[in-house]
Amino acid sequence: MAFEYKTYIDFLIKEIVNPQIYLNAFVVGSIICYLTANFSSVPYIVPLFVQVLARSSVKFRQRHQKALVELPAQTEDPAFIMDTQGTIILSIGKTLELFESQSILNIKQLISEAAFGEMLAVAFSQEPSSAAHNRVEAFSERTGKWYEIKAKTTGIRYGDHSQKILVWFQDISIRKVYQLRVRDLLRYSSDLIASLEKPLTTGMECDHLASFLLKEYEAAFITRADHNNNLSGYAFKNQADHMVRSDFITIDYQSQAPINISRKEKRILSAEASAYASEAAFLQRHPFDPRVLEFIGVPIRNFITYNESDISIIAFNFRSRITIYEKEFFEVLVNIYRNMVLALDFKQSL
Repeated sequence: MAFEYKTYIDFLIKEIVNPQIYLNAFVVGSIICYLTANFSSVPYIVPLFVQVLARSSVKFRQRHQKALVELPAQTEDPAFIMDTQGTIILSIGKTLELFESQSILNIKQLISEAAFGEMLAVAFSQEPSSAAHNRVEAFSERTGKWYEIKAKTTGIRYGDHSQKILVWFQDISIRKVYQLRVRDLLRYSSDLIASLEKPLTTGMECDHLASFLLKEYEAAFITRADHNNNLSGYAFKNQADHMVRSDFITIDYQSQAPINISRKEKRILSAEASAYASEAAFLQRHPFDPRVLEFIGVPIRNFITYNESDISIIAFNFRSRITIYEKEFFEVLVNIYRNMVLALDFKQSL
């Protein structure tokens, strides 16, 4: 409570030292003196006190509103007002910065015509709101992101008498990519099951997985533990228009390479090079096998590695940041691959 009183006093002092207050009081007092022919100090003092108390009280009550109004301006996702043709009427803060940097004057420059049409339908919809309603998902070629869009008419009409629309964008790229990746994983799983019905040559299952991983990663190293607990396998990368495979590589059980550490600690291990002071610091903390690094032939931006039983896999340079969604995806992928290897082992033992 003492803090609140101190805050009010601060507002009061700011008004007392505000020259505008005295100018206003002088003007009002002069008018009163002229109209009443009562030339005294009272007509000047009363407006002065009224203004100081009224202005300081209003500013005290509204002291948090400025920060609240500032919130939409600071959000990373676009929030703006447009007309029914998609022309941007008003944007502020980071939304304005985005639109200016991308030279966007009309929202149809950011999303497709079809998505714009859906957005208008949402804005003018008379249906009751719900979690699944009044939202549009759209991909922007301009920013390379997926957005969930909410729109609502303002009820305000301007000079051209057309309705204005409030629009909020929310970046859902990470969630959307995860959904698409899961869809791909289901197709991959189906392909693996189908492949079990056909004769497989040695290493074919490994190539199959590598081909799937290299859709999103620049390289992968797929291994299996031998009877000495060493990890042996092949590294893969895309080169020109085809996938290439390294020579056979064995990682000693005592190695501190991340793929080994993940296996020993029985957990997913991942890291981003950008989180380290330098590439040297990143590689010192995560000492990849030199043969794997030489085969990949490009700087490592990030990696993720996981194991299931005797299967250990590490993938390098995911096309974006490795999130919790990607970790979950990778864990499921390795599990599916391990089950397929077990089924293949069983089939070949018959």
